[in-house]
Amino acid sequence: MVAASLYFASVGLQGVIFSALVVFELKADPIWVGTAQSALMLPSVFFVLLGGHIADLVDRRKLLGTLSLLSGIAALSLLGLVVTEQLSLTVLILYALLAGTIQAFILPARDSMLSDVAGKDLSRAVAGLLMAQWGAQAAGALLGASARFIGIEAAIAAQAGLILLSIPLILLLPASIPLPPSPQEPLRRALLGGLREVWKLPVLRIPFLLAVAVGIFTIGPYIVVLPVLVRNYYGGSVGELGLLSTAFPLGTIVGSTIVLRRGIRKKGRAQALALSASSTFILIIASGIPFPATLACVFLWGIGGAIFMNAGRSLFQENAPASHRGRVLSVYTLGFMGASGLVGAPLSGALLDEIGIHATLAATAGTTLLIILLVFLSGGFTTVDGELS
Repeated sequence: MVAASLYFASVGLQGVIFSALVVFELKADPIWVGTAQSALMLPSVFFVLLGGHIADLVDRRKLLGTLSLLSGIAALSLLGLVVTEQLSLTVLILYALLAGTIQAFILPARDSMLSDVAGKDLSRAVAGLLMAQWGAQAAGALLGASARFIGIEAAIAAQAGLILLSIPLILLLPASIPLPPSPQEPLRRALLGGLREVWKLPVLRIPFLLAVAVGIFTIGPYIVVLPVLVRNYYGGSVGELGLLSTAFPLGTIVGSTIVLRRGIRKKGRAQALALSASSTFILIIASGIPFPATLACVFLWGIGGAIFMNAGRSLFQENAPASHRGRVLSVYTLGFMGASGLVGAPLSGALLDEIGIHATLAATAGTTLLIILLVFLSGGFTTVDGELS
């Protein structure tokens, strides 16, 4: 858990640093903010299924250690570019593609490893991991906010240090037992195996489709619109962006605590209510409220996000067959990261250019509420809960 916390602290720090470099240092236009943020997510579309396949075939402990080393080297490379004043939007996008590719292999390996060490109560394990994840990301985001005092170079060095410190702890975890590859199964069929498993089970298919919707209409605005909101509407800088980036993970800690104490019995209903609440808070932000009120809404948005993610991840952890666990869990990651990188981030950037900050937030949140209504009317949430009864 400590190793995961160090990694996620670096992720929270990277989120603030990367946005600050794009929005404040390079002063990119909204369309380029969307493009740059998309570059962090886009590799998931192409590599996360392969990452899930590999996670099923190798010792996940060694895989995570190697990938973390590569991630640390990438962060040190970014530091070198900033120190030598060679940073440009093109270079930053190339870094984002590299970091996103490494992350596309890390996420399914990490999620699969949870099942190796969690024991029987996967729901509590998922909630505990999310608490550690978002608590660490909140700490990382706060450290990112301090870049206005310690400098962006020191913040990037801290990001690299956190990643590299996690490696010895990762190697102390128990080794996983790789599954032998089937010689009769071609690679293309193996990569699509997780998608087939998810699609044939409504209990997984519906949460996956909701994850795609969240990637497009919630994560996209979060990573693209909020930094521009801080710069253009509130007149803030990396400090305010760090505070805003801290509010969401703090909310997820509270939401995960609720899940740990009360549990989630009707996971379909929980996803519907949590996503509806989160979208409502985004609509309130879209009304042009003061910055402290926006911080409060992002915090409450995080509570809803935690309940949504706990329910969805638990469904996938509990229903993923052991032979396809890495591949099935990579599909869930694909729903979030792939959809936000391929569609959500660039769409948010384009909407920012065309209709402005608050109209973009209102349009994306309203679309999410419409999707929830359609799934509800089709009986999708009842289907998920019915299959679990």
